[in-house]
Amino acid sequence: MNNLDPKLNEYIHQWGARAIPFHDQEGRTPFETDQTRRAIEQLQQTAALRSVMLLIGTNGVGKSSLAAHWARKLEPSRYQPIIITQATLGASGLLSTLLSKLGEQPAGRRATNLVQLEKVITQLNGIIPVVLLDEAQTYHASALEELRLLLGLNLPAQPLFSLILIGDQHLRRTLRLQCHRALYSRIASISTLTPLTPDQVEPYLRHSLSQAGLERQLFEPAAIDLLSAASDGVPRTLNQLALSAWIEASKEQSSTITAQHLQAVIPQIPIALDKTQH
Repeated sequence: MNNLDPKLNEYIHQWGARAIPFHDQEGRTPFETDQTRRAIEQLQQTAALRSVMLLIGTNGVGKSSLAAHWARKLEPSRYQPIIITQATLGASGLLSTLLSKLGEQPAGRRATNLVQLEKVITQLNGIIPVVLLDEAQTYHASALEELRLLLGLNLPAQPLFSLILIGDQHLRRTLRLQCHRALYSRIASISTLTPLTPDQVEPYLRHSLSQAGLERQLFEPAAIDLLSAASDGVPRTLNQLALSAWIEASKEQSSTITAQHLQAVIPQIPIALDKTQH
């Protein structure tokens, strides 16, 4: 908290919190639903079996944060997570990034890099690399084809790594194209995350507040209803609105967050403003 803006520090103390609520910080536990529990089970199974999984959902629904949280919890004696977020990589860039993430210096030739990749994974002595490719729907076709070829290395033995492709609803349609059918045929499971239902918004808010050390519901019922409507249950938008409303209430030294606080901040958040104007 010492590195925060003085005003935010003041607001934290004002509410008796230990951190800023609704603000992404490492170590926070995701809100658990039936969907997220099933997704975690599928992620774990994918890692153990060295198979391929799709984790998809609309923008802001929490795919990347859930996968990253799960990856941080993996047993290091069994798994080595490799999270790749550079969605503009081509085939050679992807291969080089994999090697770099494994602590190796990539070479200039693909053949050399392939030999090096097999060697370094063999030296892991049974530890399974788990590759998480974020925003996978935006990757070049050559990068997706490289992934397919890498999964086929060392056959007929098991694939060298587990692969989790994370993306929006376009990802599955992209992979179903004829040019990606070979990779699509390797997908063993798919998990789809959807926005929160109206009934889940209030417990989500409680959970998020508790992560910041606040064990009571700060939002009045009308504010919760407005949050649900303005966010469409999308956690990213919900967090943006809730944080802005918390700051607005803090300025007024209010002990609760009202619908009026929400109405004051909705115009600041374009996606929420669009929803309330239609």
